[in-house]
Amino acid sequence: MDFTKIKKYPSQISTVFKRFPLAVAFAIFTTIAFIYVYESGHSPTEYKFSHWLMIYPIAASMIALSVSLVQESRKKFSFLPHIIAGALWLAISIALVLYFPKNSNDIGRTYVGMTYLFIYTTAFLSIFVAPFFKQKDENGFWVFLMRNAKAAVVAIAISVVLLIAIDGLLFGFFNLFDIKVSARPFVYSAIISSCTIFPILFFSGIPSIGECLQEAPALNKFQTSTNKFIFLPVVSLYILLLYAYIAKIIIQWEMPKGMVSYLVSASMLLMLLRVTLMLPERINPKQSFESKLLKILPAACIPLVILMSVGIIRRISDYGISEDRYYITAINIFYYAIIAILLIDKIKCKSRFIAIVFCSMFLIATNGPLSAINVTHRIWMGSIKDALTELGYTNFPLSKDETAEFARRIQDKSDHKTNIATSRLEILNSRHDKELAQYIPKGDALILISRKSSTNEKVNEFLISAYINNSKNSYFEIPKNATQVNHFYKTFNKEDYKFQGDTLFFQFSPKKLDKTFRFFVTKQALESKDVRFLETEGAKIGVENLDLTLYKKEEKVKHNYFSIRGILFLE
Repeated sequence: MDFTKIKKYPSQISTVFKRFPLAVAFAIFTTIAFIYVYESGHSPTEYKFSHWLMIYPIAASMIALSVSLVQESRKKFSFLPHIIAGALWLAISIALVLYFPKNSNDIGRTYVGMTYLFIYTTAFLSIFVAPFFKQKDENGFWVFLMRNAKAAVVAIAISVVLLIAIDGLLFGFFNLFDIKVSARPFVYSAIISSCTIFPILFFSGIPSIGECLQEAPALNKFQTSTNKFIFLPVVSLYILLLYAYIAKIIIQWEMPKGMVSYLVSASMLLMLLRVTLMLPERINPKQSFESKLLKILPAACIPLVILMSVGIIRRISDYGISEDRYYITAINIFYYAIIAILLIDKIKCKSRFIAIVFCSMFLIATNGPLSAINVTHRIWMGSIKDALTELGYTNFPLSKDETAEFARRIQDKSDHKTNIATSRLEILNSRHDKELAQYIPKGDALILISRKSSTNEKVNEFLISAYINNSKNSYFEIPKNATQVNHFYKTFNKEDYKFQGDTLFFQFSPKKLDKTFRFFVTKQALESKDVRFLETEGAKIGVENLDLTLYKKEEKVKHNYFSIRGILFLE
């Protein structure tokens, strides 16, 4: 073990505060934000400030780190890029939080979630790609990537060991002195370890850009052995398996199955990882077996990506477009771009172009008129209009009588095209789509679908299913003996509730109290939607929203769901 490197750790950690002051500040802010959200007991999806605290600081830290590294690579420092980047992310984060819909089924949540994913992914990739954007080769990028991977492993190991040590100390202290505590101290230690200690340790291991540019890429024995005896056999087996499947398809003349996309994706990711890690072999002027194989691998993946394309075309032709199929199609196109970039020798900085193509496609697929959500929505609305037009309806929206007639007609006309349009209508209705009211009156679409799809088999599928949504005036009545009032949202674990006879029993433990309250509600009350209050000794719940789905079949029990949003009154 090299103890000289360990001795340098304290000085490296102290240097981090001077080298990346904003990134460290946001890491500390992340810790404070997460502790606040935990203490508030508010669901991030229900309270906008808690939501903002959960999503803003981590991305802000990555953006600040990326800007600092870019300035270090250019040997210039200015607060202006930090101010511009920080202000831009602050404005975007606030706008997304304000836009985030309250309804859990609203498609807007998916849009916001995908936008978050795009921003986080872009911010993360920029840490490694942006500092070397003007370089003519990948040498500095590769050295930086390898040394950061080592720094991340060391930081994770130290953080985990420290967390275990702190938790062990707390556990021993509380048990030795018979002190009863909640999970709060252990949650605090986990947040501090992951949000402050880990980032600072990782930042301390980030090499300087100048060092990476001066160092020549070279594989150590461990990397060489891992690539030769693990990556190469695994990638080869994946490719051979899919080639065998292609041969089967040609012989039996059948279309590929849906699972092909996952296997092709695994092959492509392993191939890309191997090509990236083996950069020293790629740039080595001496032609070895490994260097020749690295040139063949991307070309060998072309038939696999074509196979994936055929599978996607089949699924779209059978079932039409959807958000998921749009994303898979975009991924498939990205794989073609990866192969082209790897095969073109004139492109020296392949990682830079791959990152640019990836982020550009990610942006197009998640935002704007060509996004998955917008394209799918336009096609679905068009198919619903076509289904109505084919049955002779031309004046929109339909009246209630026309809607009922349409429901009867599509029930009789149970062809594949009509079933797809009906399924899309059901999904759009569940998302509370506003444009749907242009064709079907609001509220009647659900009746339409239930008349179309409810059979005795489906009705008997549930042990009980109830969705109750009360107005604020009906459930907000403060009892005379109430001393505490808390708004809450709780999704119950399976062990917290039980349906016995015709009654649902469940237990609820408030976050800040070391006490469990037991409630019950009858099946009759749930089915009649007459549940405004739930009472037990010492507590009362004013029910704003109750969502319950319990299945009969054993194989579907894992999909059971029970949640309550409301006001908890404590004596």
